[in-house]
Amino acid sequence: MCGFWDGKSVIVPGGAGFIGSSVVDALVARSARVTVIDDESSGDFSRLDTHGPAIRRIRTDVHRIDLREAFRDSDVVLNLAGLAPGLTPDEDRHERLYQENLRIADAVLEAAVDARVPRLLVVSSSCVYPDDAPVPTPELPLEQTEPEQANRGYGRAKREIEKRAIAAAGDVTKITIARPFNACGPRDRATGPGAHVIPSLLSKILDPATEEVVVWGSGRQTRSFLDARDVATALLLLVETHPTPDPVNIGSSEEISLADLVPRLMNISGISKPVRFDTTKPEGALRKGCDASLLRKITGFVPEYSLDDSLREIVESRIHTPAATANP
Repeated sequence: MCGFWDGKSVIVPGGAGFIGSSVVDALVARSARVTVIDDESSGDFSRLDTHGPAIRRIRTDVHRIDLREAFRDSDVVLNLAGLAPGLTPDEDRHERLYQENLRIADAVLEAAVDARVPRLLVVSSSCVYPDDAPVPTPELPLEQTEPEQANRGYGRAKREIEKRAIAAAGDVTKITIARPFNACGPRDRATGPGAHVIPSLLSKILDPATEEVVVWGSGRQTRSFLDARDVATALLLLVETHPTPDPVNIGSSEEISLADLVPRLMNISGISKPVRFDTTKPEGALRKGCDASLLRKITGFVPEYSLDDSLREIVESRIHTPAATANP
């Protein structure tokens, strides 16, 4: 019996990125015909080398290509393109993240609607939720609230992107909106803009020149992590079963504090160092945990990878990756 994705023409802007490349892996495994559009500003086509000629690669920015023509005759567009946030001290990032993510999302949305693409995935974020949201956080209404302050520019962009997608959804282009929480996995970038907490901490642990691991904030802040491969599976299930623009969370309700995460990474890597918590640095929301009950109800989704599974693979990938290529 053929599955939903079998033989479908699927375009994936941002498909060489951290989560996007896992989405492409999942599509190829489901016999989809895949085209990836990525300018490699944060993505890397080497993540897709195992697929060889099974996928088509277009190395360009979404603004340097006729997206309407590229999307024509496609069955699905899965938009994973965007500028990722990172917990950095510069205040300029908020406006930059707001403007750039809107610019990318608008280009993809307008082209998909104009090309009459049957299905479009819009990827939002848990950063749309306010700091005082209940934890685990369900799909809350956002009116008369402000997004997470540590990533407010990114959260504002994602809120506006959701609004525009809801307004654009119609009889021809069915739109799915997903709100992923923290993703993790061995392909996550270790340094630079948009670097996430697990690879950033692991870099400090593995660096022989770093005598102590400095953690931003108190260490009491908690996060819930879901492996990027599970995120990819959930995204495809949502597009398949939920072609309506009612946002759905993707994530795990299991929380771990950074104070517990660091020794777990040290234990897996076999390296022990002193740890210092720098409370002069921003730590983001005190708690983040996902209520994924709606996702389970709609799709039956069950994660394949535990946090320990993911952490072991992340550590292994870094230990066995030459320093020159440690930051894909």
